[in-house]
Amino acid sequence: MDVRHERASVYLFARFGSLWRLGVIEHPRYGGWMISGGHVEPGESPEETVVREVLEETGHRVRLLQAAGQVLPADYPHPQAAGRTARGRSWWVVAVPAGPDGRHPARHAHANHLHVGVVDRPYGPREPGEHPFRWATADELETLDAPADHRILGTALLEQIPAMITADRSRPPMDDELRRELLRRRDIDQEVRTNLPETVTEETAERWAAMDNDNTQWLWQVIDRVGWPGRSLVGDEAADAAWLLAQHADRQPHLQEAWADLLAEAVTQGEAPPRHLAFLEDRISVRATRDQWFGTQHRKSPTGQWEPFPVREPDGVDQRRAENGLEPLSENTKRINETY
Repeated sequence: MDVRHERASVYLFARFGSLWRLGVIEHPRYGGWMISGGHVEPGESPEETVVREVLEETGHRVRLLQAAGQVLPADYPHPQAAGRTARGRSWWVVAVPAGPDGRHPARHAHANHLHVGVVDRPYGPREPGEHPFRWATADELETLDAPADHRILGTALLEQIPAMITADRSRPPMDDELRRELLRRRDIDQEVRTNLPETVTEETAERWAAMDNDNTQWLWQVIDRVGWPGRSLVGDEAADAAWLLAQHADRQPHLQEAWADLLAEAVTQGEAPPRHLAFLEDRISVRATRDQWFGTQHRKSPTGQWEPFPVREPDGVDQRRAENGLEPLSENTKRINETY
C-alpha cells in the first residue's frame, strides 16, 4: 500500500509523584482513546505538528524528548516506513494503514512520525482542549478502548520512561558556593518571617519587601545562569531554599510563572520534590484569583479560623495531595489552626 501522507503523533507522559501516566484523547470520529497527533501541514516539521496538535487537542504544552535508540516492541503491528527515516525529535517512522478520508479517496497508508514527550505541569491544561482527555496508568491502558498499537507501545514506554527521563538530562557537579548562599538567604528569610511583631510597622514592611525583592533579583540571576537549582547542583536542603525564595517572589508574578515551568521540569527529572511545584502552582493560582489544585494556600475565615482558598475539583484533592507527598487537606487545615 502506497504511503500518501505524513503524520506525526506523540506518546505523551506525565509524572504524578512516583507514578507515570500516558495521556490519551477520546477521538470524536474514530471513537475510543488515542494518542495525540495529526497530519503534517505544508511547511511544518513533524516536531512542530506534534507540539501544535497536543496544544489544540489537549490544551497542554509538550516537551519532546530526544530519541534514545529504543527499538519497537516485537509485537508492534506496524512496520517501519520504507525509505523514510526519523528526523528532528521523531523516534520512529511507521507505515499505518488508513481508510479513505478528505485527503485521499481510497485506502492508503500514512507515514507516522512517532515522538515521545512529557507534560511537566499535568494538573490542568494551559487552555481548553478540543477533545476529552485523560491520563491513563499502565493497568488502565491494558483494558482501555484504544488501538492495539497504542496499547502495545504505550505499555512498553511506560516501563521505560523513568530511565529515559534520567538519561535525557546530564547531572551538573555540585556548586557548594551556591548551596551556601541559598541556605544563608533562606535563614534570613525565615528569621524575618518568624519574628514579625504583632503590629507590622511601615519600617518593618519596607525591610521585609526589600529582602524579598533582593532575593528575587538574586534568584533570577542564578536561574538565568545555571537554570533551576536542583538536587544535583545544590543538594536537597538548598533546593528547598531555592523553592522557598521563589514562593516568596510574589511581587514579580511573571518570574514566578516562568519559574514554575522550570521547577516543573526539575520535578519530572527528579531534581525537585513534587510538593514544591504543588505549593508554587497554588500560590500562582490564588494570586490570579483562580481555584487552587492542592489546597496549600489558606486564609482567615469570617469566624477567625484558617481555611483553604477555594479548591478546584475538591473531590480529588486528597488524591492529588497524596501524589505530591502532602497529607490530607483536612489534617493539614487542622494542624494550621492548632499552630496559629
